[in-house]
Parts: sequence; structure tokens; C-alpha cells
Amino acid sequence: MNEYRGDSPKSAANTLDTGSSPTDGISLLEPHDLSARIRAIPIEQLMALQSIIEEGSFDAAADVMHISQSAISQRIKSLESQVGHIVIQRSKPVQATAMGQLLLRLARQITLAQEEAAQRIESEQRSSTVNIRIVVNADSLEGWVLPALAPVVKQSIAIDIKRQDEHISTRMLRSGEAMAAITAEDTPVQGCTMTKLGSMAYFAAATPEFAERWFPEGLTRESLEVAPLVQYDRDDQLQYHFIRRITRAKVHPPMHFVPTSTGYNDAVSLGFGWGLIPSTSFAAYPRNTLVRLSPQEPLLLPLFWQQWKLSSPALDTVAQAIIRASADALVQD
Repeated sequence: MNEYRGDSPKSAANTLDTGSSPTDGISLLEPHDLSARIRAIPIEQLMALQSIIEEGSFDAAADVMHISQSAISQRIKSLESQVGHIVIQRSKPVQATAMGQLLLRLARQITLAQEEAAQRIESEQRSSTVNIRIVVNADSLEGWVLPALAPVVKQSIAIDIKRQDEHISTRMLRSGEAMAAITAEDTPVQGCTMTKLGSMAYFAAATPEFAERWFPEGLTRESLEVAPLVQYDRDDQLQYHFIRRITRAKVHPPMHFVPTSTGYNDAVSLGFGWGLIPSTSFAAYPRNTLVRLSPQEPLLLPLFWQQWKLSSPALDTVAQAIIRASADALVQD
């Protein structure tokens, strides 16, 4: 079956940006008209958008929703006409445009409200589960977040955790992909509340042999430029923040990428390179396995909890568990 295409994303974007004659029923709207039309969007159109983005294609979404591919295409076509914007980039996999991300967030908020309403209505008849999607940085996830959430999952709440670096995790809040996030950003995302959790303490560490070979005179710009560095992934910014604190410059060392917290710490302890290890993990290794590379106080990474401004008992339950656990797990001011 052929997916509805309409105008190509490029031509549609040109039409919207330049104000040229709209095609295929899509036209620019005045702000007050757009607001009224968004409030009038049929819920099945929003659910179609959510399903297409989550499943990655029109065909897969149609199967999940038990409707024809032409029917789901028509819903998106009607939605785009309703708001006057292209909402889906017809790529592989499909992606939401900027307007589509705003509507995707609205769709997920409606889904959450529906699930909680169903849970309350059906609680006396059968079990009903509310799904809460959150973003957590790797060190928190493997260190203290899972124990914090253990009591939560016994309350008919299903947790969908997305792992993302704390410096970019708010992207998923802005796009509507997540309802809450542990983040290093201290500015609230629009439409979200923010609570400071505390700070994670990190030590620059390496094996004694690695330190003797690569840092005989300590952490200098020259040695940091050539000493192998262990990174979590290419989004990991923590080591660079530490390096700039010492050298005031950006260096380009050889790097190893190890994308799990436990694996990362073990790679450092096995001599792959140096890296920043949480203080609790550092203390867990046998004596003389690792040495601190800097006599300075540990690097403190402030963490914040941001969540949608939405009346949601399930989301509030998750937030309370995270905030309570952070009081003991993190360094408090």
C-alpha cells in the first residue's frame, strides 16, 4: 500500500516559510485561528500522529491501530490541514516536524490522562497500568534510580526509561518524547516544573600504571592531549567540562567509547584510559586498583528533575520517589 505523501517535506516547508500559495489544503493561519483549530483537533488524529512516530511508519501504525493505511494517511492529511503545517517528515523512519513535536507532546499528555482515568474507573474490576516515560542519565540509572523506583512499579505504574546524557536529556521533554527527565540544565523547559536534586560527585581516575605512564607531571594540557580517554558515548560532555576546568582549552585525545556505566568504570580500572568515575563507584574498587589524578575536590555535577505541568498522580508518584532518593544518593548543598 502506498503511504499518503502530499507535498514533499521540502516543498511544503518552502510554501510555509515563504508565504507562497498553499497546496494540498495546507495554509498559514493567524495565531488566534491556529489556537482555536488546535483545541478542535479530533483525538483520533493525535493518536494517529503518536502511533506513526512511535512505530516509525504509516504501515506499522495502521497495523497497531487496526485501521487501513489509507485511513491513517487521511487522518494525518486532515491534521496538517487543520493546523496549517506539515507535521510529519516522510522519511525512513518518519520523524515529527517542529509542529509535529508540539502535537506529539499533546497526544502523549492526553494518553496519560486517559490511562489514569481508566485506572481509576476500572480499579475495582481489574488491574490497569499507567505508563510513565522518563529520561535518566546513565550513572544515576545504574546507581540509585532503579532502587528508588522499585516501590513505584508495585502501584500499577509501568516505567519506560530512556537513557540519555544529562546535558541533552531535556530535548526529549521539548519534543514530547518523555514526561520527565533528570537533567543538568537548570532552566525549566517551557511547560515543565523543576526541582534541584543535588549533585553527583566524580573523581578523575586511572590505574596507577596508567597515571605513571601518561601523567608523570600531573594533569597538564600537553598530557591530556595525548593520554587515552574513556568516553561513555559521543554525547558525553562530562570529561570535557573537567578538562576545561583545568586547562581552559579544548583538547583532542584518543578515545575509547564504552556505553554502560559499569563497563565504563571497568574499562578505566583495566587501563583503557582515564575517566571520571562517580565517587561511590571509585570507593567500591579494591585498594590500589585506581588512583585519583587530581588532588582537587571532586567535580560536582548538579542534577535537576523536570516534569510536565500536568495533574497526574502517577507522574507525581514517580517524581516523589526520585526526589526522596536523591536526598541520600546525591551531595546536597
